[in-house]
Amino acid sequence: MSVEQRYQPHDECPLFSESLEAHIVAVTRGTAPNHGTFCGNCYTPLARDSERCPHCGETTATRAPVDEIPAEVIEMLRQQRKTESSIVNSFAYAGFIIAIIGGLAIVLGIPYLRAHLLPATIVYTLILLIGGRTLAGVLGGYYGDHIAFDRARTRLRAQWAEWVREP
Repeated sequence: MSVEQRYQPHDECPLFSESLEAHIVAVTRGTAPNHGTFCGNCYTPLARDSERCPHCGETTATRAPVDEIPAEVIEMLRQQRKTESSIVNSFAYAGFIIAIIGGLAIVLGIPYLRAHLLPATIVYTLILLIGGRTLAGVLGGYYGDHIAFDRARTRLRAQWAEWVREP
């Protein structure tokens, strides 16, 4: 790797441009090659005749474009997405488990439902469908998403700082 200064965003955390992220996803899925013209500073894909990166603003005269995205940068995005996915899914499953346990508590806690299987089944099904979906959405989609973003960003910030320090 060259000893020149690498791209450092203002908050010390790399923000993959949308086009870079889309390209890395395509590369990891095997639908695109890891070849092309990329900003030598932040690795955003560039048109061959570009003189300035649309993401970081670096000029191609200052920093020559590169032909491929470094494997370390690809791995950083993969780790970021893996962290986010596992946390969001964990929160969503927790919401569904709460609905299962809460539904059982309601059905078993109401004597009429305990004694009548059909109404108990209907009530429990409704609790699972509505409560499970709602709790999974709220816990996973809101709380899990916020926590996952912060945790993945913290990890990405540390990985990027190490990447920038490497010669």
